[in-house]
Amino acid sequence: MVKSLAFLAAVAAADSRVMLHTRDIAPPTWHAVSRADVRHKVEFSVAVKQQKLDQLESKFWEIADPAHENWRKFMTIEEINTLIRPKEEHMSAVTRWLGENLGSEAIIESAGDFIKVRTNAKNVEKLFDTEMHLFTHSNGHMVARSIGKVSVPDFVFGAVDLVSGISEFPMPRSGGFKVPKPDANTVKAAVSPAVIPQTLMEMYSVPASHQSSITQSVAEFQDDSSYNKDDLNAFFTQLDITPETVADTVGPYSGQYPDMEATLDTQYMMGVGQSEVDWYWTSTGWMYDFSTNFFNTTKVPDSVSISWGWAEDGQCTSGIDSGVCSTLGVDASQYVARVNTEFMKIGARGVSLLSASGDSGANGRTDGECTGTVLHASFPGISPYVTAVGATMLQDAEYNLASTPPACAALGSSFKCASGGTEVAVTSQVAGFTSGGGFSKYTSMPSYQKDVVNTYLNTVGELPPSTYFNRTNRAYPDVSAMGNNYAVYVSSYGGWTTVGGTSASSPTFAAVMGYLNSESQKTDGKPLGFLNPLLYKMQADSPGTFTDVTVGDNFCTEDGCFSSCKGFNASKGWDPVTGLGTPVADKMLAYIQSILPAPSSSNTVLV
Repeated sequence: MVKSLAFLAAVAAADSRVMLHTRDIAPPTWHAVSRADVRHKVEFSVAVKQQKLDQLESKFWEIADPAHENWRKFMTIEEINTLIRPKEEHMSAVTRWLGENLGSEAIIESAGDFIKVRTNAKNVEKLFDTEMHLFTHSNGHMVARSIGKVSVPDFVFGAVDLVSGISEFPMPRSGGFKVPKPDANTVKAAVSPAVIPQTLMEMYSVPASHQSSITQSVAEFQDDSSYNKDDLNAFFTQLDITPETVADTVGPYSGQYPDMEATLDTQYMMGVGQSEVDWYWTSTGWMYDFSTNFFNTTKVPDSVSISWGWAEDGQCTSGIDSGVCSTLGVDASQYVARVNTEFMKIGARGVSLLSASGDSGANGRTDGECTGTVLHASFPGISPYVTAVGATMLQDAEYNLASTPPACAALGSSFKCASGGTEVAVTSQVAGFTSGGGFSKYTSMPSYQKDVVNTYLNTVGELPPSTYFNRTNRAYPDVSAMGNNYAVYVSSYGGWTTVGGTSASSPTFAAVMGYLNSESQKTDGKPLGFLNPLLYKMQADSPGTFTDVTVGDNFCTEDGCFSSCKGFNASKGWDPVTGLGTPVADKMLAYIQSILPAPSSSNTVLV
């Protein structure tokens, strides 16, 4: 009898489950259609716990530090995976669970520290003891997600960080384009300054285009509609720029009904970063899915601009859904930490990640009317492993372009293509948005920015209440670029129109960095990799490499200005509105040439 009871107890322990999440209704804008057919295909990923992350971080900072002997000595996928590979018992627990519950038709791919599964709804329901239902979004997007309780065996729960693709709904867009508002100062003159690639090339002293094998890409999410290839060709042709095409597309592409966000990203990454090799990378999921897929792809672009984001502390509680974190009972800080590790892995490979800083000031989009008592940084911009880009606009615009392409006339009499002017931080009153900036809730301040951030905190006059932000944590943005009145061509919107957002600033700054990457490539065939330590050192050593933006603030949100809103002011040097400032490309190139080894015939890349 004793033996029998012990056996039953062991069986019960093996079968015990941990409930992770319960959902009764779909988030707003999503509508239930029906129970998913048992054959409906579902894809999900299991993030297995990693090891030796302190060692990876140590190597990462050496690789990213221009003053270290290991600068730009990038690691391979295999080297990184070997260093942080999960414990054997953790990987075995997950693979056993999957193997015992999935049939031969399932596709199970192990990729170092996570496992991707493609199977049917019937198997998913068995694995997670749940029900899978189909939901449609108002934009036509359809997903299969769980309804009711979601659970996993106890022995699996202890082996993993999170699961994606079962419970979470796509996150809302944050860095979306903005339609500019009338500027009281320019209405009198009946003209507003429009920004085209030639404007940015002139303002930022970008050298003449050149052939290069450096690759650059924009990243899009949630299976949105893409840019339209005919629109891209019209954009180049009507701007008198030699047309270019996207060389590589990864993920779903559907340009029949072009998305303004994807159009803006693509046209200005390519329009400013001319003659680079262009990619277009899309992900059906959110940041964890994107980062793991990107890291484990053998051939990837040298730099990526991300114009999406959502509140760092809202990755689980966006107000629209409980978020991706609830999939395995983790909170926002744990989700952010895991994705930050993925970003660090990508940087260790030698890729530059850049992100929009967000369009709703220091408060963030999750608190548009400033009713809360804390500020909300935008993720992934707030990641210490990403270069965050804020936005500026023109004051006292100048109109001295060497030639005016047909696109400028097509914008109408209310706009005139600018050649320059004084840059100030964008305002919601003029641009329709306010540049995101502030301090992380979760991540400590990296050493590369401590001096300039502490200088700001110790010398600036007005600051938000100390309880609103953590002054010892990661601060952002790192840099900025123009973000208002960008001329884009979208046939479904009637052709030429003007839009803006930090989602315009990020691909612009990324494109300028392509010229620096190209210079780096000439020395030994390698790009610059993660940019932040280099950029902060560059500004300290040679301040003329940036144009300091000292006018403006980020108190307001997209929803307007309220008396309860808190934020930061721009000032001399780095600030949480425009970062180090906007680029001066020719001086940046001179600085890069001064610190890189001279090219040799044996390692010069022929293009």
